[in-house]
Amino acid sequence: MKFSDNFQMKINTLNRRKQLKPRKAPYFHSIAKGKAIGFYRSADGGSWHARLRTPEGKQLHEPLGGDLDSEFDDMADKAREWFERAVTLEDARYTVKQCVADYVAHLKVENSEDASRRVKQRLEKHLTPSLGKVELIKLTTRQLKTWRDGMVRVSSDPEQVRKSKDSANRILAQAKAAFNLAYRSGMINSDTAWKRVPAFRDVGEARKLFLTDKQVKRLLEHIEGGFHNLVRAAVLTGARYGELAAARVRDLDLAHGSLRLAGKTGTRHSYLADDGLAFFRALSRDKLPDAWLFAKDNGEPWGKSHQHRLMKDAVKAARLPRESVFYSLRHYYISKALLAGLPVQVIAENTGTSMRMIEKHYGKFMPKDRRRLLNQVVLM
Repeated sequence: MKFSDNFQMKINTLNRRKQLKPRKAPYFHSIAKGKAIGFYRSADGGSWHARLRTPEGKQLHEPLGGDLDSEFDDMADKAREWFERAVTLEDARYTVKQCVADYVAHLKVENSEDASRRVKQRLEKHLTPSLGKVELIKLTTRQLKTWRDGMVRVSSDPEQVRKSKDSANRILAQAKAAFNLAYRSGMINSDTAWKRVPAFRDVGEARKLFLTDKQVKRLLEHIEGGFHNLVRAAVLTGARYGELAAARVRDLDLAHGSLRLAGKTGTRHSYLADDGLAFFRALSRDKLPDAWLFAKDNGEPWGKSHQHRLMKDAVKAARLPRESVFYSLRHYYISKALLAGLPVQVIAENTGTSMRMIEKHYGKFMPKDRRRLLNQVVLM
């Protein structure tokens, strides 16, 4: 039923109610902020109604019964009783937003404040804006699946799609953990809705492709110009594409043989071998300090994803595995450094990653080093 306001048309006396014209919507009279009592005038009498507007802007209404001859004060008392019940019921609505808040508080006690903060930031960014106002008990599988799919990036680059699905899986897992806590705590009586929403399969991590020396040489033979410089730099430093694209001439320290790079792990100095230093010295010659260290053939800087098509074409021309991407050059550098016997800490600092990540993902390149270290242990 659609409600219409007419605060000037009083409904508190029988005579005035009799003068009302029959219509489909009640005549409402405000009795407090956000609270109103209304009379629906029909051809043969009428009935009373109450309306409540919540702080969130939601409008609730309730038929109160009564008729044309009912006393206004009696119906107003009845409306006030319903207002109290309605507010209590509205407060009792357990929403997804409240569920997230409870889970964040739980993590702060059970895990750590840092873990709680990270989950709070992620779920408040990705979950509560779209589903926060939904009652958890009313949350549907379809809503959750639509939300999950909405986090997947639309791109022609399969790696970007994979990464977005991997990220969506992590956020979905945190959301489910929050929902499950509410279920175990008795806030709702069913966990079916999210049990039916699976994570994306086979997106946890791209298969690491380790190129050989011959493959890298063949790749460099099939590219030229500005892109050749960019790929060559990745081979010599193991740096990420975005780090190299953002580098300027002033970031190169020829005296100390290092290149300052800024990436997702912060700013670092990547130290160069002699051949790398010679390459960068030639690359920076006659350039101003604020000039881009790497530029496209038209002089413009490299932007986000500008390397994808060029890399794809070069991979095809050089007959490399189809899954070869720019990031494969980083794998190449790290694996070669490990095989050369460089300390893991040096490699980690030079490439802006952690020793744990190198040991986890490049362990197969370290067996000789491990045996050498074990042989230093004197056993009885």
